[in-house]
Amino acid sequence: MNYQIDITKEAEKWMDKKLNKEQLRRFANKLEKLESFPDKYGKPLKYPLSGIWEIYFERKFRVLYEIDYESKIVKIITIKHKDEM
Repeated sequence: MNYQIDITKEAEKWMDKKLNKEQLRRFANKLEKLESFPDKYGKPLKYPLSGIWEIYFERKFRVLYEIDYESKIVKIITIKHKDEM
């Protein structure tokens, strides 16, 4: 039940700017969990953001993503510090 992870350019740009190498390594571990069970580790958001899921990373970064069950793709939409959202 492995999913493919697709990261938007906005999210990649933010990661390159804000995360150090150790944080990137830990974020990669978090993505491995999402590859296997994207709906187990995240939390679905409610209207008006229904269809979008969130997961927290290091208790301070919020990752928003969508799950395409047919194509088995998890699309990372954005990553922000929790105070920025």
